[in-house]
Amino acid sequence: MSEQPQSHHLRVGDRAHRIVASVLNDELGEGRSTRALAITRAARAVFDEHPIEYRPREAFFDAVTAAGVYLNRFAPQSPWRLLGTEVVLGSSRLDVAYELEGYGVLIDELKLGVGRRDEAEVVKQIGRYLEIGKKTWKANFRGVRLCTVHEPMESRFYRSLKESPLRAFDAEMSRKLPLR
Repeated sequence: MSEQPQSHHLRVGDRAHRIVASVLNDELGEGRSTRALAITRAARAVFDEHPIEYRPREAFFDAVTAAGVYLNRFAPQSPWRLLGTEVVLGSSRLDVAYELEGYGVLIDELKLGVGRRDEAEVVKQIGRYLEIGKKTWKANFRGVRLCTVHEPMESRFYRSLKESPLRAFDAEMSRKLPLR
């Protein structure tokens, strides 16, 4: 056992991000079976290149499930346009950024889940992303969606840290997103 459970959780999250990036950059495709095949192929490639030694089978399935939840439940479809994955702006790396013409730019931050101990750090991270988004896209920036893939109904949409976050599925922009 070379990895501790906490670092294992972070490694699984990293592999889920890599799977999502790979699938989004190669086009998601239509239909659940097409998506499932794309996710599985991407996961195999990611785990071949970046294996996890501690509980490898469990790690693979956790990462595939997390990526699948994001891609099937959160990833905006056309007419939204993918701006990029792992977008580096300043000292931050945004998980995913999208744009909808006439509406604006959305940043998605993927998390497996947010525990009580992690919440303050995640809110700081969201704050940095809000600041970067406003500086980069100005009035065209809409906000940050915190997509908690192991607890999708706990996902939140942030326009500002001064306002209470909205449930991602209740947010105004969810009418513009084909959430599944």
